[in-house]
Amino acid sequence: MKESDIRPEALLNRYLEFSASDAERCFADVVRQPIPCVGCGGSQANHEFEKNGFAYSSCTACGSLFQSPRPTLAAFEAFYRDSVSSRYWAEVFFPAVAEARRERIFKPRAERLSSLCAQKNVQVDKVIDVGAGYGILLDEWRALHPNASLLAIEPSSVLANECRAKGLDVIEDIAENVTGYQSYADLVVCFEVLEHVYDPLAFVRTLVNLARPGGYVFISTLGVDGFDIQLLWEKSNSIFPPHHINFLSVAGFKLLFERAGLEEIDVTTPGVLDVNIVQNAVKKDPKILHNQRFVRTLLASDATAAAFQRFLSDNLLSSHTWVLGRKPL
Repeated sequence: MKESDIRPEALLNRYLEFSASDAERCFADVVRQPIPCVGCGGSQANHEFEKNGFAYSSCTACGSLFQSPRPTLAAFEAFYRDSVSSRYWAEVFFPAVAEARRERIFKPRAERLSSLCAQKNVQVDKVIDVGAGYGILLDEWRALHPNASLLAIEPSSVLANECRAKGLDVIEDIAENVTGYQSYADLVVCFEVLEHVYDPLAFVRTLVNLARPGGYVFISTLGVDGFDIQLLWEKSNSIFPPHHINFLSVAGFKLLFERAGLEEIDVTTPGVLDVNIVQNAVKKDPKILHNQRFVRTLLASDATAAAFQRFLSDNLLSSHTWVLGRKPL
């Protein structure tokens, strides 16, 4: 898989342009306050850089990268309701790549997650997908487990209707407002949402509340330890406020899940795009690898680049991160 398969350059550039404009339009006069580390909760952090008018800091304890000082929750809620970039993602970007992502991302993801549950000897009869988007993951899960009870939680009316069109049960709201499903699911999943949320600890606790005792909470998101983010840093297209504001370290993810009350926490980084993302960035700006002779050598050969990507994935050094934790009995 290549980055262009799931993020065509023209669509991505337009989305990033809209995001930068929204950052100025929606947050120019909003009050901001410093926040503790979104991973470990620590209070000591170093300023790293600014992007689109948003400052990012790294935790001196666990190494997580997060946006701080942070605008108010109300400002973010208004942004997601009214922003041009959010509408563009839901109405233009994702529909253009939905089926490509089904084959390259969601189908393999459902198969891998199903195998992971089998390895844990987890009987999964009830699944909740928080931030279900177009409902593709649940659709693929149903193909593997036809008798499973599936629930999509999706606040966007456009996306909620896409889930309904696939015959899924839907709650059209944010997870924090959902009632009647406490301690319900064998498995609560959340894909590519944590990097967006205002308060990751409160959010993960919400996911835990939806899981039954002995059930599992799973997220996939972006991690700061990944090769592409570490090398590109503020030039990374993955770091684009106001959308992506949380990039926890491997240590930060473990501490976050522990603070949320989970146990038996597993962190993996099964990403496959880190090297290709850097290669694409270097094509646009060769100066990125100035004085990086060894990295240029790694990326020059297709065989070496593929082997290096496997090394990253196997050693918790890919930015695409999976975190799984068990709710205590």
